[in-house]
Amino acid sequence: MNVVIIGAGRRGLRLAKHLIEENKNVIFLDSNAERCQQAVAKLDCLAICGSATDVNKLLEAQANHADAVIAVTDNDETNLVSCGIVASEFPEVKTTIAAIRSISYIGKGSHHPILGISYIVNPDEEAANRILGIIQSGLYKDVISFPDAHFMLFATTIKKDSPFRDKTLIDARKEIPGQYVIAGIRRKNKVFTPYGDSIIKMGDEIAIIVDEEESKDIFTVLSGPVDDSRIRKMLIVGATRITRYLLTSFTSQQRKKVTLIEKDEKTAREFLELFPDVLIINASVTDEAIWDDEKLYDSDLVISVTENDELNIITSLYAKRLGAKRVISLIKTNNNYIQLASHLDIDATISTTNATVDTLVRHLRGSSIETLHSLFDGALEVYEFVIGESFRYLNKALKDVNLRGKAIIAGIKRSSGENFIPGGNYSFTLNDTVIVASAHKDQSFVAELFGN
Repeated sequence: MNVVIIGAGRRGLRLAKHLIEENKNVIFLDSNAERCQQAVAKLDCLAICGSATDVNKLLEAQANHADAVIAVTDNDETNLVSCGIVASEFPEVKTTIAAIRSISYIGKGSHHPILGISYIVNPDEEAANRILGIIQSGLYKDVISFPDAHFMLFATTIKKDSPFRDKTLIDARKEIPGQYVIAGIRRKNKVFTPYGDSIIKMGDEIAIIVDEEESKDIFTVLSGPVDDSRIRKMLIVGATRITRYLLTSFTSQQRKKVTLIEKDEKTAREFLELFPDVLIINASVTDEAIWDDEKLYDSDLVISVTENDELNIITSLYAKRLGAKRVISLIKTNNNYIQLASHLDIDATISTTNATVDTLVRHLRGSSIETLHSLFDGALEVYEFVIGESFRYLNKALKDVNLRGKAIIAGIKRSSGENFIPGGNYSFTLNDTVIVASAHKDQSFVAELFGN
């Protein structure tokens, strides 16, 4: 597959790294010469320096021979126009994807193709959906929800006192009851799909897929009792586009529990007009007096989603120190902070880059994938497939499918709504939703197994 990526920024580089590991050919097109040089130095790719709205530069980047063109610059107009040009001038290109942040272009919740573009992805909406998933789970941890299948995905590190330590997967399932599957293990930066006799060791990071209804039970086993008390008071720091998506998704009753801090007066007034049922404070979150005057430290949940990663982390840590029960930080520009935050007293971090790249990759993989999420820096992928009539193992038992140790069938949702962890006798049935986990290096096997 040949892919042209317009924009060699953080999203473009992460996406390219993912695709190159799949042996796809990547060519960057970026107007910044330094970014082009960095891309070539870091990755096995080509880079063309020039405007993505120039047809000649698109030809130089071989966009006319690409299977997919993906525009992920920081400029909505560039992404929209460049993909529109490709769709118009090079109709043989199968897929065009544009990252568009401005609501005015696509409308709330709108993902219908425009200008002939195959898919529109909104990075802010993707991040907001991750935050909503955490809130709706009631766990306030780094969890990812599969809303269609009612399963949840999260990672945890095995510590000295973990009940999973030094147990095989078979023994763990016997001794620690519940509807869950250990879908992947990262050990010393190597990720693999475990077998039944794989031993879980101290220091391992394990990815667990759990039935939504039993999520609190498994979290209690791993981390102690879960405080699932309802939110009385929520503090959001930063009136950003992500905040707008969150508040729009909340009910009126939920918004009445929200206090929003925004230091820019004009922006604060705009949000007050949009959301009159939200308490909006025009102030800087770094002003200590605000925390005391408004008793912000008494919040059940603090969500810091400013445009500044460092401020989000510092705000979350400060809120936790003052007494806030749970905190969520947005990581927008520097993914290196995610690892740092995991060692601090921050309950969950949301990466705009990771959320966006997951969606971009899903669109590239084909229409049979409902959702795709990655863990361990993209080394483990978890898919949500819907079984169609063309599936080669339709009506066959799971035990008769040779997964070759490259994939785990972690969960099933019947069209009737029933959720369960499948055994060997499970039979693939039309319209079943299947949760599949595999190492990224084995994605081609999964694509061949479940692809269109």
